[in-house]
Amino acid sequence: MGSRVHFLFFYPLLFSFFLGCGNGLAGVAGRVTFNGQPVEEGEIRFVGSGSGASSSGQVTGAAILNGQYELPPDKGAAPGSYRVEIRAEKKTGKKLPAIPPAPPGTMYEETVSFIPAKYNDQSNLTLDLKAGRNTKDFELTP
Repeated sequence: MGSRVHFLFFYPLLFSFFLGCGNGLAGVAGRVTFNGQPVEEGEIRFVGSGSGASSSGQVTGAAILNGQYELPPDKGAAPGSYRVEIRAEKKTGKKLPAIPPAPPGTMYEETVSFIPAKYNDQSNLTLDLKAGRNTKDFELTP
């Protein structure tokens, strides 16, 4: 009887693990370029814009590194419609004085956003995510 219980309980559990029964979330990965060049460092955010699973207000995102981003399904978003916001900054080469509580004389390197507002604060980019893995590249222009 012990082996029968083992078979009835353990093997279906093991089988479902290998099949990847899924958590119902959507993951997404892809490339982000600006003016034909990979965005070296930045952030991509997905803001829920639909009803139901991706109801308005749900926000998730991922870092952009060397032109690549990935939001894995196990940390992903509910399937549905999203508005996409992409942000990135670059160094200007200019040093500025830090404000308190930094010690006096502390300097930091100035950075400026180089991704136009039409891709972040005023973004019209959208993405429909399905459960599981999704792929979407974003080719941004000035």
